[in-house]
Amino acid sequence: MAFNALLSFTVLINLVPRALAQVQHFYSNPTLAPPTLIVETHNRSITEAGYIFMSPFQDPQPAPLIYRSDGTLIWDGVAFVDGLQGHDLTVCDYNEASHLCFMYGVQDNGYARGYGLILDQTYTQVLNVSSGNDQPSLDQHEFFVKENGTTVLATIYKQIPFDAATSAPGNPALANITWLQVGIFQEIDLATNDVLFEWQSSDFVPVSASYVAPGTTDISGSGLSESSAWDYFHINSVDKFENGDYLVSGRHVKTVYRINGTDGSIVWQLNGMTSDFTQDFTFDFQHNARVREETDSTVVISVYDNGSDDSPPSTGNSKPGYESYSAGKVLSLDTSAKTSTLLDWYVSPGKQLSTSQGDLQYLPNGNKFMGMGDLPFVVEFTDNSTGDATVAYYAHLENDNTDTFSSYRNFKFEWIAQPVAPPDLFVYAQNCSTSPVFYASWNGATEVESWRFRTSNESTGPFSTVQTVVKSGFETSATVASGEFSLFTIAEARGAFGELLGSSSAVQTFVPAASVTGCTTTSCGTTLNYTTAATLSCPVTASTRKSHRKAPGYGYRFTA
Repeated sequence: MAFNALLSFTVLINLVPRALAQVQHFYSNPTLAPPTLIVETHNRSITEAGYIFMSPFQDPQPAPLIYRSDGTLIWDGVAFVDGLQGHDLTVCDYNEASHLCFMYGVQDNGYARGYGLILDQTYTQVLNVSSGNDQPSLDQHEFFVKENGTTVLATIYKQIPFDAATSAPGNPALANITWLQVGIFQEIDLATNDVLFEWQSSDFVPVSASYVAPGTTDISGSGLSESSAWDYFHINSVDKFENGDYLVSGRHVKTVYRINGTDGSIVWQLNGMTSDFTQDFTFDFQHNARVREETDSTVVISVYDNGSDDSPPSTGNSKPGYESYSAGKVLSLDTSAKTSTLLDWYVSPGKQLSTSQGDLQYLPNGNKFMGMGDLPFVVEFTDNSTGDATVAYYAHLENDNTDTFSSYRNFKFEWIAQPVAPPDLFVYAQNCSTSPVFYASWNGATEVESWRFRTSNESTGPFSTVQTVVKSGFETSATVASGEFSLFTIAEARGAFGELLGSSSAVQTFVPAASVTGCTTTSCGTTLNYTTAATLSCPVTASTRKSHRKAPGYGYRFTA
């Protein structure tokens, strides 16, 4: 489907009103407006290395985002979603190299319509993945690259006619239902976009398995029209076993299924109305079911248990009261004895109940990283095999009320990138006789250690080095204490050994005209549109020419 056709879809959004997030602003890149990541706990001695990957939506500027563990922004991918939504940002292996993978598209009521994107380490798009077999566009709930980067598992939501007389005979509550929303997943060949396998929930899971009746929630649908089809299943994750079978999660049936990788039949089902296992646990409206290990008769999986049909307890329990609050859970299934036990559980320090979304990630050092979905919190735990996990990291996105926007899944990965786009620079001087203030950033760059600023009174140079400073935050600011006014500046991003990584274009210094109010020695504030604001035309004097004959600070180097 062409993307123009995608944009022509009627978008039906039925969401609880959300407060606007407090966002960051940058002089060097004013198009960005990411929320702030507030770090509450960070025990560096026991955390795994890596960056925090989030994709907030219901936000003033939805975008896939990467942060340092200290809360510093690394990358804002708003340019890739272009006013749409981005979900499920991960590092994936493709073509034997690390890439970024995520889904983007139009957000509908409880699902999305869009495509999968794969970007390389320069943030260049290398692949745009679409659904096959004439199915609707891909959904947000899964875009999981598998098989050593050769295939991807992706979900689709589809509305089909429903005949209650044949599909739900004797159920008067469904007598008037005429439209059903079904969950589909496809395994797609990334080289050809061919569909290797496809499964549809209505072919194998009856509507009687659903816990969510038509017209009962904000995403259930009434079932009375195609635009409000009854979402009886709500597929929200897919994984793959080594033998080719699949692990599928259906939120509205509270069930995780093992699906035969040849004919799509159900091998076993866990939880829900007709579980094949005796369990010492339950889960409700779960997300992110993942295969963790398998032997001849034992399967270990993990799920994020939202528990969203129960109320939080007035006081926390030492062990979750099963659905009293959301938890990451690790489950062991004996497929011969048909028993299943709770191995590990992970609960946020705040013991919150996240009513939708969420995930539990295994980290290389054994730690677990949990995202809380519709609550913008992330938590890293030490290994819980002893039953006593320690919170190593705890952070949340900042807004007026910390539970007022969502990030479907959140992860932690190592990532190295150098953007193909050059660094960004803004230069400000309060008047034509003051030293300029430099603001430099490079959206997505991970290896910058310092910034070198070089000035000239001609756009073509020659440029002389006037300052070198250690990188500080997403945007680094600097001044020249004994310097004089200059018309043009270039910012050079430098690596750990002082090597040149990238240079900005030559940027002319902004000097506010008298009509521009509220200006100080450092700026005129972040709300001013500097591209259209009135500026002064500063003359070049003999003294300013003389100040550019020397290059103080040139040769500045960092050691490892």
